[in-house]
Amino acid sequence: MDGSIYLDHMASTPLDPAVLDEMLPWLSAGAVGNPHASGHRAGWRAAEAIERARAEVATLINARPGEIVFTSGATEANALALLGGTPDGWPVVASAIEHPSVLACVAELERRGHPASRLPVDDAGGVDPDSLALTGPALVSVMAANNEVGTVQPIAELARRCRQRGGLFHTDAVQRLATGEIDVTALGIDLLSLSGHKLHGPMGIGALFVRQGVALRPLLFGGGQQGGKRPGTLPTALCVGLGAACRIARERRQTDAARLTLLRERLVAALAAGIPTLRRNSPAEGGLPGCLHLTIPGMDAADSLLDLPDLALSTGSACASGDTGPSHVLLAMGRTPAEAHASIRIGLGRFTTEAEVDHAAARLVEVFTASDHSPARR
Repeated sequence: MDGSIYLDHMASTPLDPAVLDEMLPWLSAGAVGNPHASGHRAGWRAAEAIERARAEVATLINARPGEIVFTSGATEANALALLGGTPDGWPVVASAIEHPSVLACVAELERRGHPASRLPVDDAGGVDPDSLALTGPALVSVMAANNEVGTVQPIAELARRCRQRGGLFHTDAVQRLATGEIDVTALGIDLLSLSGHKLHGPMGIGALFVRQGVALRPLLFGGGQQGGKRPGTLPTALCVGLGAACRIARERRQTDAARLTLLRERLVAALAAGIPTLRRNSPAEGGLPGCLHLTIPGMDAADSLLDLPDLALSTGSACASGDTGPSHVLLAMGRTPAEAHASIRIGLGRFTTEAEVDHAAARLVEVFTASDHSPARR
């Protein structure tokens, strides 16, 4: 680590040491077995470890182990769900503030001839279920919680309306599962994407829940692993890490959510006291506990972050960091490009401390009040 205070947990979470402990035996020189090699003990041991991990992932969302497909991460899971799960000729519907990996798939399906539409959001980033006016079956994709502003979506009602029309409902649940519960059986979700490094697990591993009976066309072709849905040799250590991260998230999510909510509100209060013009974009109630998205009018967020080398913050989605344009999420919420460029995202996590929150607040106030854009300096 570089010594800075890490406050970008919406982009990635640090690996939990307890997860690493479970992965280490599978990273040693002795762990050489290919989990798909069925002729010797080394392969059997690896396969058994992966199946235990698959069961942990399934338990987190109340699914069956056989409904879990391991992927390289949520981007691949989203692609497999949309490009592999949308039946020929079906319309595809997504919210206007989906992750770029979902919106890119919607655009590709549209290019292939599928009717496509985007659901609008209100000024808090919420989707109104009444806007989902289906006339027949469609694949609908709405994220469980937004990765920039932390808005939690009404996926239960959206999934219900989708089922009424004989459609399929997919949710990108990457941000929600660390601190919130999603029961795919109770909610009637057909496809769900998750990622290890948003759960204090390892990077490079994710999963797609595929409800039993949902047809899925593979995007890759090879040895037929995972029932042919996603072929390729599975990385035992990463699968084990994801399983451990899911188990720990299930055990800790309520405690973590309560603590992060208190830390977030402590941070908001300190920032508001020092920066009266501050505007909050993330929900004060009902949003992701660790997500705080703020606009400070007149501030150039990207430039200001350069003055904060001791804080690891961001201006928005890490997956759109190469795009210098304003956030599509904030624009969909009705913010202006100027407001979007004056906004920062703070992501708190499992290991964030009160001292770190207090230091971050003091530094942000210091940098803003010292800038040419501070009202006190005009």
